[in-house]
Amino acid sequence: MYIFAIVLSACSFLMFGALVLRGAFTRIFKIFPLFYSYISYAFLAASVIYAIYLLDRRLYYRAFWINYLINALAEFAVLVEISDHIFKPFMMIRNLGRTLTVLISVTLGLLYVLPTILVSSGRSGALSDFALRTSVTKAIILIVLFYMARHFDTQWGRYAGGLMVGFSIYIALNVAVMAMSGVLSLPLFKPVFWVMTPLASAFCVLVWTVSLWNPVPITNLHAVSVAPGNDARAVALGLTRFDSALSKILRK
Repeated sequence: MYIFAIVLSACSFLMFGALVLRGAFTRIFKIFPLFYSYISYAFLAASVIYAIYLLDRRLYYRAFWINYLINALAEFAVLVEISDHIFKPFMMIRNLGRTLTVLISVTLGLLYVLPTILVSSGRSGALSDFALRTSVTKAIILIVLFYMARHFDTQWGRYAGGLMVGFSIYIALNVAVMAMSGVLSLPLFKPVFWVMTPLASAFCVLVWTVSLWNPVPITNLHAVSVAPGNDARAVALGLTRFDSALSKILRK
């Protein structure tokens, strides 16, 4: 089972590296600077952790959890960037998406995530609770973004849609795994964790690789889909003018 986990981790590692190189080659990293900074860090950190695993197994577990927690926090910044791109054509909606993402992150971080560190009795329990609650917080953010995109009838585009779907798979599996920590005993939970965590990462990175591998032109004019029978171009232009007028009013 551990060999299977190592193979999955190696696949994720290779796909991370391929994404970084492909992003540099196609210049798509300019569209998602935070996301590509995140996966570049993930690739470099994984390289260091693999080296630690080969040199010092005792230090490996500490390095793994430190990197896990850093990644968990960095993913919130990527979610903010995704919210910007979903509503990119309309400034006020984009600001609303960003504001809600930050507000949910800060509020649940203070009221829901932070208490796990302050009141938990043991280190292992604090780590699993922290991982579970940060994953739940990110799941709530994704649900809100999905709802807003549907409510405003915006098309995600292949890039932002791929990032959201990949994150959704990763976070859903993480929530399921971390929820098991309170049900299963430690000897039963450890193999589940060490297999399901790289499996979630592999699925996530696979979706990202497929969606970001071949860049396509991004058109802002057709970012809003409308019911059949309406002129989509006219509606999009009208909404753009409305968004611009609303921005000017709110700035006064």
